[in-house]
Amino acid sequence: MGPGVRIGKKEITEAEVMPLLSGYNLWPQLMQGIVVDSFLREYDCSFSEIEDYYRTQIIADSEFLEKQKTKMLCEGAGSDNIDFFLKRPILLEKFKQRVFGPLVEGAFLAMKSGLDKVVFFMIRNRDHELIRELFFRLESGEDVFSVLAARYSEGRESKSEGKIGPVELKQLNPALASLLATTQIGVLNPPVVIDGYGVICLLKEKIPARLDEVTKRNLLNRLFEEWLAKEVNAFFY
Repeated sequence: MGPGVRIGKKEITEAEVMPLLSGYNLWPQLMQGIVVDSFLREYDCSFSEIEDYYRTQIIADSEFLEKQKTKMLCEGAGSDNIDFFLKRPILLEKFKQRVFGPLVEGAFLAMKSGLDKVVFFMIRNRDHELIRELFFRLESGEDVFSVLAARYSEGRESKSEGKIGPVELKQLNPALASLLATTQIGVLNPPVVIDGYGVICLLKEKIPARLDEVTKRNLLNRLFEEWLAKEVNAFFY
């Protein structure tokens, strides 16, 4: 029996831990943590920043921080690492802001076309002859989009009378995104074939992307995750 760790009153051996790391797919998270922590060790924060970060928990329980330290000790964290792990979420945010914050605006400008959102109606069916017939019925005013989409569309949009969105263009099939990016609002587009489906679409609304706080946060996290994937690969492989 190899060395192990004690969690509370339970001791878990190395032979028990290793299969669990693999079975629960924890290796990627552990590898990422090792890489990130090597950078975070260069950062620090004040006690007031710790109190601000955990304010909600401290208000609920004035002994929250001490209990967290005790919990980490019981779970095998060394006493010299406890303060670091308490500070870690704060240090991670500082790292993201310092390293990737200045890159957010440039990333937004480079990716803006894909971040624009659209609301549109779509009918798709593998029967191309049927799609052509439906197009003519819509064009002539014989039928309405919502009714035909609910009856004939073979995608999830059939449950919403053909309506999709708001959705970012980058999340759509590239051919469909290209069509919607160039079409005019309210214009019924002739059928096209995308991934084997005959497709009719009608653009309802375009919502230009704005560099608001939500978008900044999403881009910041995306830049961080892209960097982390490269760093993990370089560190371990």
